[in-house]
Amino acid sequence: MKVKFYLIVSALLMSALVHSQSGGITFNLGMGEQKADAIVFKKDKQKISGVVKFPEVADKKVKIKVGDENEKYASKDIDSIQIFDQNKKLTYVFVWTKTKVYKKKGTEFKIIDESWICKIINGNVSLYLGGEEYGIKEVKVEDEKTKEKIKENKMKVVSKDVNHYMKRSKEDYPVLVSISSNALSAGYNAFFREYGVYYFSDDSEIAKKIEDKEYKYYDIEVVVNLYNKKREPKIEPKVEPKTTKTTKPKTTKKTTKKK
Repeated sequence: MKVKFYLIVSALLMSALVHSQSGGITFNLGMGEQKADAIVFKKDKQKISGVVKFPEVADKKVKIKVGDENEKYASKDIDSIQIFDQNKKLTYVFVWTKTKVYKKKGTEFKIIDESWICKIINGNVSLYLGGEEYGIKEVKVEDEKTKEKIKENKMKVVSKDVNHYMKRSKEDYPVLVSISSNALSAGYNAFFREYGVYYFSDDSEIAKKIEDKEYKYYDIEVVVNLYNKKREPKIEPKVEPKTTKTTKPKTTKKTTKKK
């Protein structure tokens, strides 16, 4: 009986941890924060501000709490969902969009039906996360200046499979370029080597480093940031125009002789 009692108590404690509530924000065990302040931009130009539950990949409706009221909107009617941090700074953008996967390298694509993916980097090439479920988690990242590991809150796919999509402004839909897993990730670098090399074929330096395995699938954010940085417009230093001093001609005083 004692063993059974302890099992029941353990199960209840685990359940409480998995679905705990804190200040209106839901935390699931290992899933991070899954709600945040947001603005829903509808295709009819309507904007709705509130607390949004991050949509799962195939959700046909989005839940948003506006004041004390819970509302739902059809995914097909939404253009984007902008997620903000505690300082009201824009951090991530969810979009309901079709995606593309390669049939053959650089020749044909298969178009996949609409799903929710999350833009995590915006630039000449924008980077999107795709997966069954999303959450903002505290992770360790390398500081660019000091190269030390620091903690940072980042949007992650918190379910098993993780897809990385990329899109240039001239491209119609985001393209699947890298895949990985929160479980076993063996063999995934072969996918990134094949399609990463092609996608970045306009940058021979990056393409070669992917092919030579200097960049692997887990370096995807580093690769995208480098690609975008190399294409930032160069700001030419302002050259002040030289000022030339104008000298006034000397005037000679007329002297009159006394008679």
